[in-house]
Amino acid sequence: MTDQITIYGSPVSPYVRKVLAILDMKNVPFRCVPVVPFTAGEDFVKISPMRRIPVLQQGDFTLPDSTAIAHYLEETCPEPAIYPGDAQGRARVRWFEEYADDHLGRNILFNLFFQRVVRPRVLKEEPDQALIDEALDVNLPAALDYLEREVPEGGFIAGDASVADIMIGALFRNANWAGWQIDAARWPNMAAYLTRVADIPSLAKMNALGEALMGTNPREHQTIVDSQLAAA
Repeated sequence: MTDQITIYGSPVSPYVRKVLAILDMKNVPFRCVPVVPFTAGEDFVKISPMRRIPVLQQGDFTLPDSTAIAHYLEETCPEPAIYPGDAQGRARVRWFEEYADDHLGRNILFNLFFQRVVRPRVLKEEPDQALIDEALDVNLPAALDYLEREVPEGGFIAGDASVADIMIGALFRNANWAGWQIDAARWPNMAAYLTRVADIPSLAKMNALGEALMGTNPREHQTIVDSQLAAA
């Protein structure tokens, strides 16, 4: 790669941390500009028409959506791989990446984290308790029942740590920030898996970066991000 990559999006977002962790794993130099999509101006809409983060920019090339970015990085910087080499392994990772991006993301990020953290702290609004209750009492337990059966007793989704493991781990860290903790007695396999995923070095770095931004003034975020990434 000739032009340095810039990632637009706040590392508080698990989708942004997913991409930053991939870049770190692949040892690709990058800069992160911590944009918050619902407060961003029209210049951001030009590169992210759906107001979603992250967005990758490399020279004149821009690309929104974390999964599209993950595929781009895998093709342009193939080592170490974040998708397995065999067809079944790749298919399994792609499925769990999509399951995390969509179903887990909707329930953890939007119905739990957004309601418990973003609405009261950032938007100064009352949370929607019905959405929180549905996530905690219905949708998350059902998802954990499924994942409890699917994740291996040791290791990761399909061999080495993959983009699916990174995305699942990043999302559940946002759940932790929203006050949720897994019931290890009910979901022991999943609890052990989340511990393994949290210890993936690149994800651990980016989770620490996201946590460093929590509760701080957005005007300070660029300084914090630059400092933390330089130290890492």
